[in-house]
Amino acid sequence: MSSNLDTHKINYHPREIADMFDGKLQAPIYVEISPTGICNHKCLFCHYNYLGHEGKFKKGKVIELIKELAHTGVKSIVFAGNGEPTLHVDTMEAIVLAKELGLDVALSTNGALLKDEHFEILAKNLTWIRFSFNAGSEENYAYVHQTKSDDFQKVIQNIQKLKAVKTELNSSLTIGTQFVLIPQNKDYALEHARMLKSLGVDYFSVKHFYDHSHNEFKVSQGISDAFIEDLSKEAVRLSDENFNFLVRSTKNLSSQRMYDTCYGLEFIVFIDENGDVYSCFSHQHDKKTIMGNIFDNTFKEIWASTQKKKSLEHINKCIDKNSCQPNCRHHQINNYLWDVKNPSINHINFI
Repeated sequence: MSSNLDTHKINYHPREIADMFDGKLQAPIYVEISPTGICNHKCLFCHYNYLGHEGKFKKGKVIELIKELAHTGVKSIVFAGNGEPTLHVDTMEAIVLAKELGLDVALSTNGALLKDEHFEILAKNLTWIRFSFNAGSEENYAYVHQTKSDDFQKVIQNIQKLKAVKTELNSSLTIGTQFVLIPQNKDYALEHARMLKSLGVDYFSVKHFYDHSHNEFKVSQGISDAFIEDLSKEAVRLSDENFNFLVRSTKNLSSQRMYDTCYGLEFIVFIDENGDVYSCFSHQHDKKTIMGNIFDNTFKEIWASTQKKKSLEHINKCIDKNSCQPNCRHHQINNYLWDVKNPSINHINFI
């Protein structure tokens, strides 16, 4: 089973790339929505703990937003964000609506709050689901996720139930799991992968922890290259046509950039639980990066606004790209687009 988790797919959207360079892009390709900042866990490493886990969309607003995004030409929606999306009363209805309106839909969740009535909805409507599952035992899970140990078995049972419904419905849903590797859980990673393979998930991705200036959690001693190399070898051995065990590449963790302009900003947009519209995920604390607020204006108005233009200019003119987080969501897209815009190859017209 192949994976694109360490790369990008922007090259499959040439029309949108041309529109972006011409200043005519009508909508982002991908929008991530955070229905709520509230979370039932408080993972040690969480990138968003510093935001306080507050705020949420008022009832019905997510539904309105989905209709508008579909109308503007957005292609995909991911329900994720700063909190646990399944805590919001509208999330399941919004998933169904988004699919009905022709959008590709995905969900990122810790999986502890899923109910029996949810599994058919997910299997019928989602393109993919990713469980944030970052420990290998009940005790370790309670510590890393900062929750009660019972949730460990709940998540396992919910993955099993979803897999069973997927099989029953002959659904094409991709069931994935992500494990943020930190010193406190690293010794469980291989055991955890074997368990997840036995449950029938499609992939298990080990993601490296990256520091953020506002993050409460700090890693005092990094994980050795030898450990990563050994885990990567085991990942190859355990992977087959039905299961992909991927240890994310450390080659993408450099903060050094070949580009000084983020051309990818308009293709991916994040709407947080307070209604603020961003493109640059790691600079949410910088209010100058806000394009607008969906509670005050329509998305179409925000997309055409002076504030949106100023937010992109601020990111590109005032933020040092080499100070950004190592695995920025836009990084691989920017590498590709920079090369398109600034080709270094000789004899380019001899195609």
